[in-house]
Amino acid sequence: MSRVHGRLTLLTEILGLLERGDSVALHGPSGVGKSALLDLIEDRCRSDRGAVSLRAGGAVDEHALPFAALRDLMAQLPAELVEALPDRVRARVAAGLVGLAVTDELRSDLAAGFHAVLDSWSREQPVLLLLDDVQWLDAESSRVVGYARRRLRGRVSVAVTTGVGDNAEIDVSGLCHVEVAPLGADDMVDLLCAHGLRAEVAHTIYVESGGIPALALALAGALGTTPSLLGRPTPLPTSLERVLRDRFLAQPDDVRDTLRTAALLHRPTLRHLERAGRLEGGEHLRRAQLAGLVTRADDTVRFAPTMLRAVVVETIPAAERSALHLDLARVAVTPGEQLRHRALADPRPDADLARALGAAAHEVATGGGRELAAELYLLAADRAPCDLAGERTEWLVTAVETAAPGNHVDLLHRGITEVLERPGSRAQAVRVRLAIPELAGSGPAVLDEVLTAALADARDDDRLVAMVLLQRARMALMESRPAEAARSAERAVSLLEASGDTGDLAVALTLLAVSRRWLGLPHADHLHRAVALGVPTPTGYVHTSPDYMAARFAFYDDRLDEAWEGFQRLLAHVERAPGMDQVHVLRCLVEVGARAGRCRETTAYAERAVRVGEELGLSAHTGWFIAAQAEIVGGDLLRARTLAARGAAAADEGRDNRYLQRHLVLLGQALLRSGDAGGARDALTRIRDLEREHGIADPTINRWQADLVSALVLLGRLDDAEATLVAARHVLDARPGTDGVAATLDRAEAELLIARGDLPGAEVVLDRSAKVCADLGMRVDVGRSLVTRSHLERRRRRVAAARSALERADAVFSALHAGSWVAQVRGETTPDRPVVPDGLLDQLTPSEARVAHEVAAGASNREIAERTYVSVKTVEATLTRVYRKLGVRSRTQLATLLGPSVGPSAGPSAGAAAT
Repeated sequence: MSRVHGRLTLLTEILGLLERGDSVALHGPSGVGKSALLDLIEDRCRSDRGAVSLRAGGAVDEHALPFAALRDLMAQLPAELVEALPDRVRARVAAGLVGLAVTDELRSDLAAGFHAVLDSWSREQPVLLLLDDVQWLDAESSRVVGYARRRLRGRVSVAVTTGVGDNAEIDVSGLCHVEVAPLGADDMVDLLCAHGLRAEVAHTIYVESGGIPALALALAGALGTTPSLLGRPTPLPTSLERVLRDRFLAQPDDVRDTLRTAALLHRPTLRHLERAGRLEGGEHLRRAQLAGLVTRADDTVRFAPTMLRAVVVETIPAAERSALHLDLARVAVTPGEQLRHRALADPRPDADLARALGAAAHEVATGGGRELAAELYLLAADRAPCDLAGERTEWLVTAVETAAPGNHVDLLHRGITEVLERPGSRAQAVRVRLAIPELAGSGPAVLDEVLTAALADARDDDRLVAMVLLQRARMALMESRPAEAARSAERAVSLLEASGDTGDLAVALTLLAVSRRWLGLPHADHLHRAVALGVPTPTGYVHTSPDYMAARFAFYDDRLDEAWEGFQRLLAHVERAPGMDQVHVLRCLVEVGARAGRCRETTAYAERAVRVGEELGLSAHTGWFIAAQAEIVGGDLLRARTLAARGAAAADEGRDNRYLQRHLVLLGQALLRSGDAGGARDALTRIRDLEREHGIADPTINRWQADLVSALVLLGRLDDAEATLVAARHVLDARPGTDGVAATLDRAEAELLIARGDLPGAEVVLDRSAKVCADLGMRVDVGRSLVTRSHLERRRRRVAAARSALERADAVFSALHAGSWVAQVRGETTPDRPVVPDGLLDQLTPSEARVAHEVAAGASNREIAERTYVSVKTVEATLTRVYRKLGVRSRTQLATLLGPSVGPSAGPSAGAAAT
């Protein structure tokens, strides 16, 4: 069934067209799975409709052979139908349609005969005609098949696939044209995981393949499943390199020439290609895209996979490549790109060119072009003669520092290799080592080794030691080790204060403030000092700047407008320098927007962040968290749950404790809202345990407390829920900026009080929660309070008031475009929602009510245990209590009492899950 991954909707659409008598032509890039779809169509039409099928395909080598495809089709026809043909037609078919002079009479006879056979056959059962790669179908077969197809429309269904070819005689008129697009990220990851790959690796292959399944599977087989140390690029297997080379060389000359030009450009676009004289570049790129060689996002051209670019460059002879670079230098858009082409055109040392490259690299880096700047620094080092040895080493070191924050792995490793061959000063060695942790995907063990070596290089140089300590503090925070981060940051502050280095002091104070906040210690003064220093933040390091953390603290404190404005300002800054900073800021905007109810903007920012992350090759679980955060409020709850579960597993495997906690928060929320209270409890208690293990004491960081209380209420563990609530409130005491967390706890307490029957008490805390949420601008939580209020009113048996609360919640969520919440609320208000007799379930706990509803719906004890994540014995004990409280003795009596329409989604359990 792996062939169905991501194609079920498309397959259903195609089958619907065929069912109503239409025929279809499937279009799409080579390798996208059109032939696999024909297999699925054939299987389903046979099983669902009892159809018989004929199948043939075109081939480049058989394009000029008359009747090649018709010969294959005739061979599949029932012998008795062929026997009924006129003698002269039957004789030609029996001879295999070989060695015949093609005449009008022959064409007419074969067309009439093929039509007659299909006409007779289709009177007995549906007939399906499947043609693969019709662009290479021989012209004579095409004419004969087309004649029968047009005359038997509605009785003989036709499905064809088309690709890149030059057969102008093929007739696909009258067919419904269906586009088979590349697979999306989720579907591709599912497909590759079904083949045994880890989700992170599968996502990387998705990005490389452009969503083309055939290429993705080839990459999976060729590259294996284990990423190498520090993200080092895996050498291209010879077999795959040969396949990619053959695919490229199979293209027409003009398409190959355009792709060669594109491969030499820094970031090729159609505009650049046209400036370079490739006036038909748009058409050439279209053909290359259909051949599965490139993908296009906006105007940017990307080779698929990216390694194909190097393969294409290698097909260009050295002298021709040099001439092309000189031509491209004359039409370059910027001075930096012009110098790049000049340097690549001539590899000989040139002091003047080297200095010009170094100066251009600095200017480009200042403007935010990290990738081009790093390459220019490397080219400056390559073109430097021996008398520029000092400048050469500095250019290499700066190349490494420039490439790392943008996650440009190839450039970084080229620089590191060169530096290690000719090491420079101690300071330069430390700078190179400190750049490595900025690279995405570096494991904790590797980073510890790198930073230990950097500290040894720093020796007794206080400033260098402080720089190493700052990087240690950053890494410790990324791994959720705030105590270690605080120690490193505090020592760095002391060293930098003594040296008078205000630039790095601002960063040190910021890191110290963050780590102390996580530990629950006073921290505000440190951040205020850092902000007051007013030090400009270099591109690539915005996510450790005082302004970034000030906006982050505003988010933690639910000063949402302040946080939103702060991150908006930072976004304008980081957009000039695409890199990890951009993903950090976009992620923060998604988190703030999700809490503030800016759902449309949240979705848009999440899409941007995921796109940038894929371009930079960042760890997939980073993008999954951002996407899940947007989905859980404004999109699809099931997708949010899938992404969060996938991300938690990947982060756990990669020992990324910070993102593990983030994913577990979303997973707990998604499971809770899906009705899986047991799964939610497990996810949320794991966060609690991680926080205790790492000493995280600030309740505003992860915000799992209220949802854990709700999950425990759903499970009927009311005493545990109360204990969790008391512990959470104790942590909030005497802590500023926790009003938002307290409001969510009020809502959870209302659910607990409803379950215990204290309805007046529930109303008091619920009113308080709603007011605080409204005052703080936590607009999604305002809607959630209304959902809980509907449960309160339902428990009071005030049906109209309960319905009114849900309608108001619907209005709030609809205005916010909070799609997942709208769907959930409307699920509670649907007309066919089960109706429970008034007051019947008031005496049951939420867990007892859920078991009662499951039994009424016909579920067995084992099925109930699996759905509620408890043992069968627990279900049996709960059911005994339900029988006693309701005065019944059997499952039949219980089902009769509750009514035949009652299902497992009714009652307090579903209501609590909605909060």
